[in-house]
Amino acid sequence: MATSLGFKECIMAVDGADAISKLYHSRPSLIITDLQMEPIDGLEMLRLIRSGRYGLPHDIPIIILTANASESVIAQCISFDVDAFLVKPVNRLSLQERINQLSQQAKPKKTVEHYFSMYQQDPAKSTAFQVNGTVAFNDEDLKEFDMLIHGQKPDPIMTSSASFVPKSSEPQFVPKNEDNRKRFIKWQDRFTVGNEELDASNKELLNIINDTYDLIVNHEEGAVFEDISKRFQHYINQHIFREESLLEEHGYARLKVHRDIHARLLKQADFVVLKCQADPSFYKTDFFRLLRFWWVKHVVQEDTQYKSTLSQGG
Repeated sequence: MATSLGFKECIMAVDGADAISKLYHSRPSLIITDLQMEPIDGLEMLRLIRSGRYGLPHDIPIIILTANASESVIAQCISFDVDAFLVKPVNRLSLQERINQLSQQAKPKKTVEHYFSMYQQDPAKSTAFQVNGTVAFNDEDLKEFDMLIHGQKPDPIMTSSASFVPKSSEPQFVPKNEDNRKRFIKWQDRFTVGNEELDASNKELLNIINDTYDLIVNHEEGAVFEDISKRFQHYINQHIFREESLLEEHGYARLKVHRDIHARLLKQADFVVLKCQADPSFYKTDFFRLLRFWWVKHVVQEDTQYKSTLSQGG
């Protein structure tokens, strides 16, 4: 499949040890590896390469094939900056999409010293939200949002339950569209941030949330969520750049704080999207959870604070 996509040469290795041996003599443009191998598996090979052991090229793009990988193994792969995941069985189209993804937006790599330090500390002891020694959401954030998800402290615009099914007593928040799709949240005037362009962008985020919800309640599986993920990443790339530019132009006093929040959200989004690549079942849990967090904690509670700044600026 790789040669049919234009690669001139494909070097085969029987396991991680063989791959490391062959890396001495060639520098491939990309590595695609399984996880389960002996004596060196895919995770250990990733750790060795990133930490620059034996003089290996630490920044080479690596795609890991997954099938029933544990959440902790996925988290460890992400902590060592795996570039992408592919769920087995792999077809030509999915391979092409991942390679295109890497060519358009290569994942930046840290220094060899950073990875080597992690390697010495044994990242297997890290948790999913404490990779690379940093925490994207602090414990208070996660506790508060867990309460929101389980209906203990619902926001007035949301309906909440552990299974994501809306309460029948609040039908105004789950109307059906003309195409009979259920909506998890509907747009209200109080969500405006004082700029039509940003409002339109946030309405697309609502569409993403509602479409994800519709897929979940209709028990959809697998690849259908990939399109939703691509739309979300497009929203992130377009919205954040435009929003920060406008806030800088209008002299928003909280701009530095706002940028710091964006950095945390982007880190968490990157983590969740990669996790979903490794196991699409996470679209129904972690991905949907991230979308709800983004809307409630960022758009509604943070973004609306700059409404007066943009409105006064005309």
